[in-house]
Amino acid sequence: MALENAAILEELKERYKTLTSQLNELSNTRIKIEGAIDVLQQIEDSKAEEAQDATKSEGVVGESDGADGEPPVGTDSSDGDSGANEE
Repeated sequence: MALENAAILEELKERYKTLTSQLNELSNTRIKIEGAIDVLQQIEDSKAEEAQDATKSEGVVGESDGADGEPPVGTDSSDGDSGANEE
């Protein structure tokens, strides 16, 4: 039985080395995939942010062009409020 135990022990040690190697390889692959996901996520976030900025700038241009003939509504001093009564 001692001979069997020694053979089993050697086999287990070899399997352990193989599994450790595979785990290390899988861990490296996982890290690479995680990095790729991060990069692609940043690209997608950047594209979405650029699209949102473009939409905002189009909205600002559309709002400030005075196409409806109405003066812009605001509370700053550039509204022409010089203290005179309005009609």
